[in-house]
Amino acid sequence: MASIVGTPPVRLRALFQDAGLRPHQARLAVHALATSTWRKGLSWPDALARLGRQARAVAEAVMQAPPGVVVRQVAVAADGTRKLLVALPDGALVESVVIAATDGDRTTLCVSSQVGCGRRCTFCETGRLGLVRNLESSEIAAQLLLARAHWEPVRGARPPIRNVVFMGMGEPLDNLDAVADAVAVMTDPVAGGLSWRHVTVSTVGVAWKLPDFFAKVRANLAVSLNAPDDDRRARWMPINSRCDLASLKAALQQHLPADRDVLVEYIVFDGHNDRDADADLLIRWLGGLPARLNLIVANPGPDRHLRTPTMDRVRALHQRLLAAGIRAMVRHPHGRDIGGACGQLAASATA
Repeated sequence: MASIVGTPPVRLRALFQDAGLRPHQARLAVHALATSTWRKGLSWPDALARLGRQARAVAEAVMQAPPGVVVRQVAVAADGTRKLLVALPDGALVESVVIAATDGDRTTLCVSSQVGCGRRCTFCETGRLGLVRNLESSEIAAQLLLARAHWEPVRGARPPIRNVVFMGMGEPLDNLDAVADAVAVMTDPVAGGLSWRHVTVSTVGVAWKLPDFFAKVRANLAVSLNAPDDDRRARWMPINSRCDLASLKAALQQHLPADRDVLVEYIVFDGHNDRDADADLLIRWLGGLPARLNLIVANPGPDRHLRTPTMDRVRALHQRLLAAGIRAMVRHPHGRDIGGACGQLAASATA
C-alpha cells in the first residue's frame, strides 16, 4: 500500500482520484497529509483526522501508516557530526549521519538504502556485512524525517538539513526503484521540500543501470572510483571485474544528460594510489568527462593495509590535479571518532 513517507505525492493524488475523489479534492487531501507529516510532525491518526470524511475514508483504504522507524542510539563526534542508529520495523539496523555545516548554508544528511551491501569493497565496513535486504522507499525517506526531528532541537545557529547524500549503507543502484521513490518524496515541495540539486546518489559503478537511473531519478550522480587503473580497482572493488574503468567511462559519456556533470569520488590511501603517476592516470581517465573530483582522505577501515595518507601527500595530489585543469577539492573526514565517516558504517550499537 501507499505511504505518505514513501510514495511520491503525484502518485498519491492519482490513487485518490482512482478511488473516487475529484482532482481538486485529491490535491487538497494529499497536501494536508503531507503537510501534517513533513511540516508539523503529526502522528498518522492525527494527520488523518485533519481530512474530511470522504477523503479520510479513501486515505484509509489506499494508504498505510508510515513505517515504525525509530532512532535507537545517537553518537556525537567531536566535530559535531551525529550518527543515528536507526531501527527498522523488522528489527534490522541501518545508520544515518548528520554532518553539520562548517561553512555554507546547509547541513548534510547521509542516508542508507540497504541493510548491509553486496558489493563488498575491501575498504568499507558495510561491505563486510553482505547484503541483508533492500530498504523500502518509506524506510529511506523516513531517515530524513527522523534526522530533522533530531537535528532541529539541537542545531542552534547551525543550518537545517538541506542536503542529502545516498552514501550510507548499501549500493543505491541495486535498490533503484525504492531510491527513485524516496528521492521523489524528498524533493517534492509538499513533502521533503529539498531541491533536487541538493540530493546526490552515489554508486560504486553499476554502469548498466545508469540509463534507468537517469530516467527515474532527478538527482546528482556520484561515482566511487578510488583507483586509477583496473588492477588496483579490481582488488579493492569487485564491481570492476564486471565493469572496468573503460566501460564505466563509456557508460557515463553515453548516458550522462547533456546539462549534467558527475561527481567522481577518489579515496586517497597512503602509498597505494597517491603518487604523482597515479594523479596522471586519473587525469587521463577524467579527460573528456564533465566531472568534478572529490579527494576523500581515507578513514581507518577493515583493510589495515589501506591507511590514512599524510595531508602533505593529499595536498600535493590536489595541486597536481588542479594544475591539469581538473575541478577537484579535498573532502576531509567528519565523524571519524564515532565510526561515522566514509567507509565506517557498520550499524552496530555501542554500550
